[in-house]
Amino acid sequence: MRGLLLTNYYLIHRSFLTYTALAIVISAVIFYFADPSFYRIIAMLIILLMAMPALEVIKLESKTGYDKYVLTLPISRKNVVQSHYVFYFLIVVSGTILSYGVFSMYSLISKSAVEDIVNIVSFGTFIVLFAGALAYPLLYVFGAEKSDGIVLGGGMGGLFVAIALQGAVGYLVEILAASSLQIASSLHVPILYTLFGMVMYIASYFIALSIYGKREF
Repeated sequence: MRGLLLTNYYLIHRSFLTYTALAIVISAVIFYFADPSFYRIIAMLIILLMAMPALEVIKLESKTGYDKYVLTLPISRKNVVQSHYVFYFLIVVSGTILSYGVFSMYSLISKSAVEDIVNIVSFGTFIVLFAGALAYPLLYVFGAEKSDGIVLGGGMGGLFVAIALQGAVGYLVEILAASSLQIASSLHVPILYTLFGMVMYIASYFIALSIYGKREF
């Protein structure tokens, strides 16, 4: 698994560093010109830009022929799918951490504290995590040639689902607030979005595993 993860990283490390720098620059520009209503967009863009190269791994594997070569190694197809999902998840976590760092730095520099940073960032994390959950099964079905449209569709799908879930999240927050669970009210929303995102991501993994296991090269 470690070797597969390192291979994935070396395939996209240049574009990953480029997109990370671009995420920081774009967020700084939006912070300068926009108002707090754009904060969720900033968080989403930071994480999404960092995660986009990870979704390009399958495309690069196809171009180089590595997707066929890796099947000749003493590893299972399950290991290959796991490496894609774990790698993407680690990138999303890195993007989430960077997003927290960017918002904290902005609060420090502007001397204007950003309220509900955890809620803002968790919203962006959910969108990008769902984008991966939607994209990987489709990439295994339609192949790397359709990757650009699939990646774009995954991001848009994550945004729409996150907006659609706001009502359900609000309802569950009310239930948690009325319950005896000792959870800080400020953590209700991020916990729920994280749980929804993880459930969808795990479900997507099993779907993708089934598809990849039957795929012919």
